Amino acid sequence: MTWKELEIKAKVNGYVFVSHGKKHDKYENPETGSRIHIERHWSQEVRPGLLKVLI
Repeated sequence: MTWKELEIKAKVNGYVFVSHGKKHDKYENPETGSRIHIERHWSQEVRPGLLKVLI
């Protein structure tokens, strides 16, 4: 899965964009209060271990 695909899945699951970091975009789910950081390397694959943590 690429970072762009992960961003799309996050938005579908209720995460909204909060702010830009140096290398990451910050997203938060208003219902649960959980936050994730998504790298802006859109075409690169997400590392398998990190993907498990994010999902």
